[in-house]
Amino acid sequence: MQKAIDSCSVSGGGVVKVTQGHYYLNGPLHLKSDVNLHLDEGAYLQFSGKSSDFLPVVLTRWEGTELYGHSPMIYAYHANNIAITGKGTIDAQGGIEFAAWSKIEANDRDRLREMGDKLVPVNERIFGKGTVLRPSCIQPFGCSRVLIEGITVKDSPFWTIHPVYCDNVIVRGVTIDSHFPNNDGCDPESTSNVLIENCTFQTGDDAIAIKSGRDTDGRDIGRPSRNIVIRNCIFHSECNGLCIGSEMSGGASNIYTNNIEIGTVKNAIYFKSNRDRGGYIRNIVVDSITVERAKGAILRFETNYFGFRGGNYQALYENFHISNVTANTADNYAIFMDGNEEHKIHNITIENFHVKTALYPYYLMNTKDVRFTQSSINSQQLPEEPAESKEKVSLDIY
Repeated sequence: MQKAIDSCSVSGGGVVKVTQGHYYLNGPLHLKSDVNLHLDEGAYLQFSGKSSDFLPVVLTRWEGTELYGHSPMIYAYHANNIAITGKGTIDAQGGIEFAAWSKIEANDRDRLREMGDKLVPVNERIFGKGTVLRPSCIQPFGCSRVLIEGITVKDSPFWTIHPVYCDNVIVRGVTIDSHFPNNDGCDPESTSNVLIENCTFQTGDDAIAIKSGRDTDGRDIGRPSRNIVIRNCIFHSECNGLCIGSEMSGGASNIYTNNIEIGTVKNAIYFKSNRDRGGYIRNIVVDSITVERAKGAILRFETNYFGFRGGNYQALYENFHISNVTANTADNYAIFMDGNEEHKIHNITIENFHVKTALYPYYLMNTKDVRFTQSSINSQQLPEEPAESKEKVSLDIY
């Protein structure tokens, strides 16, 4: 199949069609410019799931830090006009070997983060044979004009669809069914001009998490995620629903979300960072969201996300408009805003926000210009200009 992709690209591009059938792949596929990998209905690509098959290493990002690591199952490097389309299935078989690495990755994870903090040259950050940092499943890296449409993706080793440094990306009509550790659905990272629509995410971790690099490495690169539209999707996540962060050191802005159905999650709409990150989240519109249940909060702004390592780079959260949210149950808070003193969470408008049952209506700490309009929790109307909470609390449901 790789030979067909290479030949198609060299010949000027076109469609590599995978017909109905079961295909076993003992290595990655690397997409090339001007190629559409089209999976007919009934086409089933099953990767081996063996780590040795995904070497040699490729340039990638792992939790927001650059490195050379195991290849994703489907990878593209600085390619243009690429696509994965059709009604077929991609089975990464992440449970064969990779999933177990989540329990033994701490040493490699910490070594990579130290390299990122010290800005060790990327060509010296080699995490190949004998290391245990899991690859994403599908990753276009530094690509433009990317389309992923119609396919089903199962059992990713790590984040499932993970565009990095890309421009003009469409993820449409995709179904993700992946329940291993860190199985986010779609994580655009330092990527611009993105449309995610008509997708269903059944995931072991966040359904969608918009990212832009981690800590010193992310700030040094300084490439934001921006101009992103997410609409008409269904989230059934074992962790969180719609997220920005926590790896957001390059910033995130101009993000519009509309018509999302969220099942039972930890936090439904979640903006997360800490003092190691820096960066900003601004100009965010979230509209027409339904939530069945949140174990933490329906709407959460968190600037003290867990894993803090001693930095002093305050994240800036500003200019949010949240409207037409209807939720059934919040086990803890309907609204939780935990800001910082230096850069308060500010200019937040919450309109037509209704939660049927919540243990606590809202918590506001270090906020400014927060406005509630025509909103209610526990059948009680919220004040238009809410007061700050008097005591500091934490919500340990991440």
